[in-house]
Amino acid sequence: MKYQVIAFDLDGTLLNSQGQILVSSKSAIQNCINKGLKVILVTGRHHTAAYPYYHELNLTTPMICCNGTYMYQPQTDTVLAANPLSLNQARQVIQLAEKYSLHLLMYSRDAMNYSILNEHMRKFSQWVQSCPLNVRPKLCQVSDFHALLNEQETIWKFVISHPDRVLMQTAVNQLSPAEFSCEWSWIDRVDIANGGNTKGARLLELLSSWQIDPQFVIAFGDNHNDISMLNSVGLGVAMGNAETEVKQQAHLVTLSHDEEGISSVLASLID
Repeated sequence: MKYQVIAFDLDGTLLNSQGQILVSSKSAIQNCINKGLKVILVTGRHHTAAYPYYHELNLTTPMICCNGTYMYQPQTDTVLAANPLSLNQARQVIQLAEKYSLHLLMYSRDAMNYSILNEHMRKFSQWVQSCPLNVRPKLCQVSDFHALLNEQETIWKFVISHPDRVLMQTAVNQLSPAEFSCEWSWIDRVDIANGGNTKGARLLELLSSWQIDPQFVIAFGDNHNDISMLNSVGLGVAMGNAETEVKQQAHLVTLSHDEEGISSVLASLID
């Protein structure tokens, strides 16, 4: 089959356990680009946190961010399509986090905002500071999330986290599935976005704008928030380190993100 597009999740997929893109993956991706394929990032990350890798790969395509909440063109700082949270929805999530003492990360239009420097945020902050200034993500520590809410601010999504998974699930169960899209992005983290937002749905929208049949697309992922994307394309590939349910939903399982899983698949499929 003549594939035309390759879509990559970042964390746990394109990025290894050290948060780096393997040399073999970069080489394989460049080979695909040279052959005229479109390579896109489809991530749960904020666009500023995905941009260092986008820049490293010399991409020019739009990126899909926050689990499909929006499509973003970095070169022009343009949001091509979006379904952000309403201010009322944002207030509900903040109040829920306060009720259960959950750690909260809020993705606004151009920044990631947090209040508690937990272990995850400490490591993330260190990575942010290690990025060159021209591609450094914008991370802000705030004292009051409510103060950030106003009519002009865009809220893409929230990430809630807590060591107690049962407590997390209890909190998530209080959010209406008709209003909110809640997806586990890690063992102790849940992404909360507007209802209907998924990686798969936004990817299909982009493919339609390009007039490309999803059957001619390869997608790589590792976690629950990738399942919609893997199910939407011709070849959904789960990494060897993926969750069991993700592997069961994929068409193919490759090696882990610390091995040459991506390059081996692409070498076998791309002429």
